[in-house]
Amino acid sequence: MTAPAEGWVTASEFAACTLEDDPRSISIARNVARATLRGWQLEDLVDDVASVASELVANALRHGLCEPSWSQAPHPVVLSLLRRGSEVVCAVFDPGTGVPRVCVADPFAESGRGMQIVECLSDSWGWSEPGPYGKAVWARFSAGGRAAAPAEEHGVEQPLTRLLVLVEVLTGSSPPQLQAVA
Repeated sequence: MTAPAEGWVTASEFAACTLEDDPRSISIARNVARATLRGWQLEDLVDDVASVASELVANALRHGLCEPSWSQAPHPVVLSLLRRGSEVVCAVFDPGTGVPRVCVADPFAESGRGMQIVECLSDSWGWSEPGPYGKAVWARFSAGGRAAAPAEEHGVEQPLTRLLVLVEVLTGSSPPQLQAVA
């Protein structure tokens, strides 16, 4: 296996990538997700996680960076992947305070279907409570298809809490979500 690309950190079951406010970040997120899941030997999830990662990053760039004070941040968006057994949580952290929602787009609209894609491809999805440092939008996947039980019964809070703690360590900030989730 080759060394990780500059700007992202890996461990046996965690990968994080800081992304710039640049449209190329969407393809970088997709490539990081593909490489990480292939490294974890979760080939069944590669396409779904890569698609969702790119949608979440696209939303973060489009909607999460709308506040002027954040445009100067060196790495305004963080993509994180966490594996627990055959489950993967993909989370995208952005500094925005708006929460995602599934929209019904006009049939001829060129955008507006991202969260529909996330909802269709993941077992479950959600977001952390927005605070002064932003929020995390996450999606959970399990090898073998959609799980019947809700995310809480599968321990998504624990992996999401681990992601939030790791982001705190990596960024040196203390997101208020840690107090709400812990």
